[in-house]
Amino acid sequence: MAIQRFPLIFCSSVIAISMALFLSPIVTAKENLLSESDQQAVQQVIEGQISAFKKDDYSTAYSFAAPNVRHAFPSVQMFIEMVRSQYMPLYRPVSYLFGRNTLSEGRVYQELIVTDPNRQLWQIIYTLRQQDDKTWKVTNVVMYPYDGVSA
Repeated sequence: MAIQRFPLIFCSSVIAISMALFLSPIVTAKENLLSESDQQAVQQVIEGQISAFKKDDYSTAYSFAAPNVRHAFPSVQMFIEMVRSQYMPLYRPVSYLFGRNTLSEGRVYQELIVTDPNRQLWQIIYTLRQQDDKTWKVTNVVMYPYDGVSA
């Protein structure tokens, strides 16, 4: 049942992500500046979650999820089932590297380029929001396949 709610919760953010990354010149320069410390913190969250996925440490992977994600997937098991069925390249990446990022309306959009076990390349956009306790949590993830394969 949680998988059925997935499109309702997350699909609207595809438009916001596209606007933030690809129309970012429209956003004022002051708004989309991400401090180096915030950039490092955001990347540590993403690396922590990917590392947890690789180790099958589901509780740790779930700990990086923001309240909206925890609401949609109220148990670790539901969350991991969603990740396995929707985000296998992210669940078991062979390699990844960080790409562009931008800050818009309190959200960070961080690009990753991921290679899956079949050498397929993926563009993955993580969306994170800083919480009241100043930690960054993942609010959304979208994936787009690239044509071709990695070397």
